[in-house]
Amino acid sequence: MNTFNSRRAALFLLTMVIDRGIMINSAYRDKIESYRLCSDKEKRAAVRLTLDCLRNYHPAQALLKSYLKKNPPKLVVRIIKIGIVELCVNKAAPYGVVNDFVRLSREHKRTAAFSGLINAILRKVSTDGAKVWNDLRPQSLPIWIARPLKQQHGKNVQRKIEDIHSKIPSIDLTFKMGIKKSEKTLPNGSIRLWQGAISEYPGYREGNWWVQDAAASIPVKLLGDIRGKNVLDLCAAPGGKTMQLIDRGAIVTALDISHERMKILKENLQRVKFTANLVIADIFDYVIDREYDVVLLDAPCSATGTIRRHPDLPFLKGEQELAALTQLQISMLDRARRFVRPGGDLIYCTCSLLYDEGEDQITKFLSNNLDMYSIEIDYGSVGLSKECESQNNSIRTRPDFWSKYGGMDGFFISHLRKKEFLGN
Repeated sequence: MNTFNSRRAALFLLTMVIDRGIMINSAYRDKIESYRLCSDKEKRAAVRLTLDCLRNYHPAQALLKSYLKKNPPKLVVRIIKIGIVELCVNKAAPYGVVNDFVRLSREHKRTAAFSGLINAILRKVSTDGAKVWNDLRPQSLPIWIARPLKQQHGKNVQRKIEDIHSKIPSIDLTFKMGIKKSEKTLPNGSIRLWQGAISEYPGYREGNWWVQDAAASIPVKLLGDIRGKNVLDLCAAPGGKTMQLIDRGAIVTALDISHERMKILKENLQRVKFTANLVIADIFDYVIDREYDVVLLDAPCSATGTIRRHPDLPFLKGEQELAALTQLQISMLDRARRFVRPGGDLIYCTCSLLYDEGEDQITKFLSNNLDMYSIEIDYGSVGLSKECESQNNSIRTRPDFWSKYGGMDGFFISHLRKKEFLGN
């Protein structure tokens, strides 16, 4: 692998996120020439480096500031920041880092005149930067996330979450039921990996498992035995929960509004050799001829619970989107309720850290829908402890939970049931 190619691509992927507001996992990245010309291995390295830089963008800025008398052009700053992260976080060989980023600076008119500055700063960082780095605080969350987090859990918890966000996250796998696992499992039964290409992990081609954060596997586990039940999975793509439902014997209708995301879900189902009734539709236009035993709504949300895996999110989203999302969630919950048969179950979940998108929604929903009630949860049965207990018998996971295993996504889950007869 040519490290220069991946470092060059990382610079332009970082620009794509910061300046254009495009997510790192977007198909748009294939339009960037320096990325498109990389080998598959170099592409993976470029994405990893970009994510590492986004996790440590502000600490890198703080360290860089101590070496500057005045600010150079933006592109020069980004080149140095990536170099700082390589040296202080990834512990890359100083000689290669310095040489590659000096060489990279000479490729562009705007940065060529600053190659000497880049060389001098990165050399200094390679000798004394790591010591300073260890004393820097992890990257702070934007105020629109940090403020409610502090109100919900206190400053100490907010700091713990920020610390987890600064670490390279794991990759969790959900195995098909009945497949023997040789590795040690997490409390919920997931397998946790820390490195390597996913497609090379044993069982990939056989379709024995799929990638799914441990927290995201909990909602389906709450349902217990669902063999033969008719289940509607709303906002289903890319399909982690769909595959869980099928694996547990349910007859599944998976609905999503996005053609592209549903294409990914279909490919995922094919790899694991599962089938489902796939529907591309808006939840508000979907018409049913019968009610379902179970409806699962993983609602669109701020995704603030997934920042450990998607550190680009704080750079792309803001508080202005939250009001629209919470209103959409209310409308979706009300619509989902109509699809549930009397005596049937409704699972509502969001990968959000914010009560606005979880606890507060369910409190309002239950007060406005007297035919629905919350189900008491057996936390141990799904690999969780009582620390995950929240309002109205709901589950609230946080990135700082399971710290001895490396953390988990922030998730809110509520298990609701429709009364057989109103008044029961």
